[in-house]
Amino acid sequence: MKHFSKQPRPFKSHAARQRLRQGGYTIVEVIAVIAIIGFLVIISMPAIKGIFVQARVGPASAELQRFMTATRLLGEGDSVTPYAAISNTSNLAPAMSESSVFKVNGATVAHRLGGSGAGSNGTITIGPVALGGGAAGSGFGLTLTNVNHRACPGLATTLNSVSETISVNGTAAKTLGANNEPGSFNAVTAQDLCVKGDNNTFVFATR
Repeated sequence: MKHFSKQPRPFKSHAARQRLRQGGYTIVEVIAVIAIIGFLVIISMPAIKGIFVQARVGPASAELQRFMTATRLLGEGDSVTPYAAISNTSNLAPAMSESSVFKVNGATVAHRLGGSGAGSNGTITIGPVALGGGAAGSGFGLTLTNVNHRACPGLATTLNSVSETISVNGTAAKTLGANNEPGSFNAVTAQDLCVKGDNNTFVFATR
């Protein structure tokens, strides 16, 4: 009588793997897909941020335009330095406290056009300036730090109508004329003065 030994049936494990594959993705495939998605997200983040910045430029410019116009009206009077005591604590932060565009935390006003919005990074600061031969406080200036290049030159173009002088990264984009009248503004010049990233500082001054 012959005895037949049972042979191993390796095809079972292969069949099991096949069934597993037919039922869904393998772990290796899932990891590969996650890695690809992560890579795509990382390389697209600057573009996504740029879209958000561009969308905020219009509302931010309009809000600052209204504020500067109202502040100029409040400064009309007999004093030659009506803005000598102007500050974030007393003026800018209270005016923007209910803004849906800017983020206010104490005396810090974040413009949300770049930067972190903390300390002096990505924030708006107001202070007295000297304009047209006057003393400090004859005018006031708004300084926006760490503005993303996607906000150039739209921000400056909009605020041109309420600013007598404009500087971008320390270089004048608009100056007073020979008789202290507002000079001309060139959007192309403002664009050329901007650098890539959240590395731009704007100063808008008026009386």
